Amino acid sequence: MSTTPKLTETAQCLCLASRRAARAITRAFDRELRAHGLRATQFTLLATLSLKGEQTISELAEFIDADRTTMTRNVALAEEKSFVEVRRHKSDARVRVVTITPKGRETLEAALAGWGRVQAGLTEAMGSDAADALRHLAGSGAARPPAKADKHRLEVKR
Repeated sequence: MSTTPKLTETAQCLCLASRRAARAITRAFDRELRAHGLRATQFTLLATLSLKGEQTISELAEFIDADRTTMTRNVALAEEKSFVEVRRHKSDARVRVVTITPKGRETLEAALAGWGRVQAGLTEAMGSDAADALRHLAGSGAARPPAKADKHRLEVKR
């Protein structure tokens, strides 16, 4: 089987590399947080609620950049562990509001030191410049296709 030179370039695919890196990073956090009964997704959920206060599921999904269905599932798992409480919104019964419970806050506080160790270790392993670039890329939307009216978004040069 013959491979074209262009096809061999896919071995350096940023999408593949980022997905592999994301899984490796998630596994590192999950290993550390497991001792506290948390996964990385639940830690992020609790930290977000602790920082921002009560949020709707849609607000959480938007802030964390997850789809609403995934956020609903993550909230349900956290609710089963009594880390969060879910109630109907006062003015719209279709909307659910999520708050962190005292148990969720205690669990978050207990897990924070371990999270910090993993954060520091990964930052050291990849270098602070790469860690900053990763955070910038994740927050800038640069990986998304630019809208026609959005002249400030990064574009791939051809």
